[in-house]
Amino acid sequence: MIFVTADTHGDMERFETKAIKKLKKTDTLFVLGDFGFIWNDDEKTEKDLKKLAKLDCKILFIDGLNENFAKLMQYPETKFGGAHCREIVKDKIYYIPRGTIITIEDKKLLCFGGCDNYDMDIITSDNDPSQKDYNRCTANLNLNGNSVDYILTHMPSGKINRFINLDSNFYSECMDYFDTVAQKASYTKWYFGNLHLDKFISPKVQAVYTDVLPLWEEEKKGIFRR
Repeated sequence: MIFVTADTHGDMERFETKAIKKLKKTDTLFVLGDFGFIWNDDEKTEKDLKKLAKLDCKILFIDGLNENFAKLMQYPETKFGGAHCREIVKDKIYYIPRGTIITIEDKKLLCFGGCDNYDMDIITSDNDPSQKDYNRCTANLNLNGNSVDYILTHMPSGKINRFINLDSNFYSECMDYFDTVAQKASYTKWYFGNLHLDKFISPKVQAVYTDVLPLWEEEKKGIFRR
């Protein structure tokens, strides 16, 4: 099965919970941005990645608000789930680029990490989502008939963010693009991180932070929490 969590920020304790330890070799854990374990070029980074690689499940992640892209881009390119990605630890941990659609267990997952600087008081990555990222995402959606099973992002769409924050004047380029995706794409559910919130928003949208959630709708009764 495929599970999602978010914003682990390099905290090893997030991967030592009962929910994570229940995951099997056939399971995939997807971190929705701010993975945090690839930041410094030091021994601790390598030790942490080796510890994570000992987990039974595979770990996939998209980028978040703050990322060390110079280091991230040093990892080798490979293919996973039918798409190009970066292999962080062989056969165990992968980074999925923005706008990529991967297929796991016959499910199509549209993946789009990153966060633009919508709040000048927040220090963000110097690699905000670009027009190239948006074009890649649009092209991949078109190739798939604008239909995927799940959408996995770091940021929410603008409409959802304004609903959560009760601010009708809140806009950002990335969130605005996600609004267009929400309108044109067919999907079962959209999961996002970023807001540090575990919240069921609607049957189509879920905010994720520390919960570990299965994607399959029929598995909702078996939701794993920390």
